[in-house]
Amino acid sequence: MSSTEPVAPAPAQEQAPEPKKAGIGKRILTYIVGLIVVGAGVYAFNYFTSDVAQAKVGDCASVTGTTSSPQYKVVECGSGEANYTIGKSLGLNESCGNDSYSELTESARRGPKTKLCIAPIFTEGKCYSDSTTNMDVKAVECSGSKLFKVNKVVKEAAAPQCAEGEQALTYPELKLNYCVGLPA
Repeated sequence: MSSTEPVAPAPAQEQAPEPKKAGIGKRILTYIVGLIVVGAGVYAFNYFTSDVAQAKVGDCASVTGTTSSPQYKVVECGSGEANYTIGKSLGLNESCGNDSYSELTESARRGPKTKLCIAPIFTEGKCYSDSTTNMDVKAVECSGSKLFKVNKVVKEAAAPQCAEGEQALTYPELKLNYCVGLPA
């Protein structure tokens, strides 16, 4: 007689729960946050590497080129290259509020959009070209047309009393003023 012993059923194996798949909403949110972080990084890089965006009132610069394509370079104020002083740093849609300032705008494709209100650095007794397209401020011979002469430079004071026939160029934020007129 053969005896067969009943075979006990094998214990049920516990199956590990399947890992939950991330929902599509969570994946989209992760991508969006990643894009925001990358975008902020690009903007910050452009901001901190832009001389125009970092300019402060009173800083000096060498600005050359034309009004439509200016070349901006930070320089020491005592440098012979310095031909402008920063009067204001504004957002792109703000106004300098003073016709004496020249405007320099930098509109980075992926970065800050900055407008600088810049005041030329003139020397008393010198003549300059009255160019509306050239940014380079250099003294020229006092003969010819489209010239003006800087008759007086007044610093650290209110607008100067200019002589009859002279025009006052005022830059209140810099406490800088010029009396200009036609060369004699």
